[in-house]
Order: sequence, then C-alpha cells, then structure tokens
Amino acid sequence: MQKITNISISQQALPILIREWEGFQPRVPGDVFGLAYMSSFTNPDGTTVDGFRPGYSGHSVSPQRLGEMWARAQPRHAPEFLFMPKFIWSASEQYLIDVACIPYQLLSIGPASKL
Repeated sequence: MQKITNISISQQALPILIREWEGFQPRVPGDVFGLAYMSSFTNPDGTTVDGFRPGYSGHSVSPQRLGEMWARAQPRHAPEFLFMPKFIWSASEQYLIDVACIPYQLLSIGPASKL
C-alpha cells in the first residue's frame, strides 16, 4: 500500500474530515477509518439529486487484504485515512484534500495543481 505524506488539507475541508473521523464507527471489529468515493446520487427517476457533486465520504474499511489500489494518506494536522486514489501518485507532486460538495459534505482529493 502506498503512503501519501505530500498531502495537505484546505481550511474548508478540515472540519468535514475531523467530523467524519470523530464520528467513525467500525462496521465490524478491526475496521479502520477510510474515505470512499461516491460517484453518483440519483433520484428514483435516475436524475442526479440537486446539489450533488461526486466526492469522498467517511467509510469503514477492513485493513485485511487491501490491494495496491489503496493508499494511506497522512496529511499534516489532520487524521490519517485509507482511500483509493483517483490519480497516479507522484513523490514530486503536492496533493490537496478540499471540499467537493458542500450540501453532502463530500471531499475531493487530488493533485493540488489540478483542484
């Protein structure tokens, strides 16, 4: 599993991440805090829910048998978490956790130069 330490968090995203982390309840004993990507949120008729934009939200993750697609993010001054990056990690790039969707408290994670 890759470890991402060249990552920071915006002031707007920090309270969301802390709230998710503090409210974390493992689904089963041994699970750890992670962020899962929510790509869609639709109404019964298939249309996108008003105000929704894709992003990451808190999730219970089993640390057992995680593949190479998982990463451990260790942002400064924020809780660490597991997630599946939607980018190819580079040691020379800086990454940023930011707000993706305010109404649904979802986060974006990616290269700082592209957010």
